[in-house]
Amino acid sequence: MKQYAKDINKDQNDNFNNDNSIIEETDSKKESAKKPAESESNNESPKNNKEADDESPQKNDSKKEKNIVKSSIAEDNLELHSLSRKERNKIKRQKYRQTTAEMSRKEKINYFFYYFKIPILVTLAVIVSLAFITISLYKNTRPVAISFALLNSPSVEYLTKDDFKDYMDFYDMPSSYRIVDFYSNKCDLDIYDDYYSKNPDDAVYAQFPSLCFNDYFDVIISDKTGIEYCGKMSLIVPLEDSLDLSMSKYLNDTYPERIIKVNNVNDEPVAYAIDISGTEFAQSLHLDYEDVYIALPGQSARNIANSKRLLNYIFDAGIIN
Repeated sequence: MKQYAKDINKDQNDNFNNDNSIIEETDSKKESAKKPAESESNNESPKNNKEADDESPQKNDSKKEKNIVKSSIAEDNLELHSLSRKERNKIKRQKYRQTTAEMSRKEKINYFFYYFKIPILVTLAVIVSLAFITISLYKNTRPVAISFALLNSPSVEYLTKDDFKDYMDFYDMPSSYRIVDFYSNKCDLDIYDDYYSKNPDDAVYAQFPSLCFNDYFDVIISDKTGIEYCGKMSLIVPLEDSLDLSMSKYLNDTYPERIIKVNNVNDEPVAYAIDISGTEFAQSLHLDYEDVYIALPGQSARNIANSKRLLNYIFDAGIIN
């Protein structure tokens, strides 16, 4: 029995030793496999780092410069916070000169724009805003020589100040006076229903009526078709309500045949327009029609004064010297 127990213990010790040797062998293999991998990784890492460093030296330098600038500005803000504005400005100038003393010209320019970019942007924004406001005020506050809408003349894209040069010279108007205009070739009752149903947002149907109702135009220049359209749509005002009294008397006494009636919204004939066909002014406009009419859509003081002035010039009435 004792011999049998000894044999069992011996077998167990041998098995234990064999297991340990297997574990140690496995661990040694793992370590030997790990070392070459680490070695290879270590060998490649410097190479990769070197390549990355070679590829972007300028980026690193740029980042370093920006970090230096940011830290410098942060320190300046902390140090100068408790000083007066005069003292802060003085120290800032000194530090700025010291910081840029050894910089190249290009570095100084870059540093200047980085250091002062916020004041520069704010100043530029203020200048642009003031310029825009000033120009807008100047354009919109200049006196108006004449504000007109030209209707149903498709080949005439626009009339310029040159077309009204003689008119402006007649009254010695300076070049700063404005000519305000609007154009449409769709003011025709025959096409209104069909065209409006397809183009309700067209300017002639959306914008033009609003401008007429708000006394934007002094006169409307058109053919008979356009005048009939404006009368039916109530876009023009009867002459007895919109024409200067002295000019109304002059026209009725001198040119009664030039007072033109068209139907209003109730199909009632109303004196809405003045026939200026054959006048030197009408011919100078080079319109597509020979029969030219003027109607009055506004009733403001400026509308009445400007329409009187234009008609006085067209008919040489002598009412205004």
